[in-house]
Amino acid sequence: MAIDSATDKIREIIGEEDDELLGALTQVGGVFQPIVAVAATVKAVVDGADRHHRVCSSIRALCNELDAIREQLPQDATDVLKRPWFRRAMQVMMEEAAGSEDESKARQLGVAVAHGCFPAGDNGHRQEDLASYIHDLARLGTDDVQMLKLLRDVYREPIRTTPNMHDPSYFTEHFSEFKKMASELKIHPDDCVALGARLSGFGLAYEVMFNSSRQSPGEHCFRPTRRGVYLLSLLEASETPKAEQN
Repeated sequence: MAIDSATDKIREIIGEEDDELLGALTQVGGVFQPIVAVAATVKAVVDGADRHHRVCSSIRALCNELDAIREQLPQDATDVLKRPWFRRAMQVMMEEAAGSEDESKARQLGVAVAHGCFPAGDNGHRQEDLASYIHDLARLGTDDVQMLKLLRDVYREPIRTTPNMHDPSYFTEHFSEFKKMASELKIHPDDCVALGARLSGFGLAYEVMFNSSRQSPGEHCFRPTRRGVYLLSLLEASETPKAEQN
């Protein structure tokens, strides 16, 4: 059967796993540059060598970061990294790195693992769930991260005052500041609700209830969870790796 549609031809080529994928797609599009852009992106996604390179980049970043923070590591660091949770975290890191959009994201995951292996203080227990944190980190979009940072920054004072975050009034009292900062970041009020709900699905945020006299119709107040604050610490460590500072 003849294939008249360029998109049908693309599907046919992908299904056949054509070794000359880029060239074939380019022929479909001719000089139509969007088709060429599709071809290049598809090739990057399915290229086994490229995926292998991203996995290697994440492993290299992990090792470089561990080396950079070696003075901060506990004496039993070697034994710690022999535990089952670390194996799970490594497996997830490699899977997510292989599917990541670029090498930079793959390296970021490796650095996050390095810091997640040895959490301090009240977060000490979180290493057991490191695989889950890396999984979540790989799935957060730019808007998600911006919103989570906003929640953390706006509510920094109440988080410090009540680290268990059990009293909603500490957060609702700062809601006007949240609205102001969200407006400055050009985050639409409806997107604030959508992003808060999405972060709640990850367990990174939680909606707190207003005193009825304080709430306007349609308003929803979200606060970060302790899990969300910790995940941000891994994210920010991965954005400024020690290995690149040395």
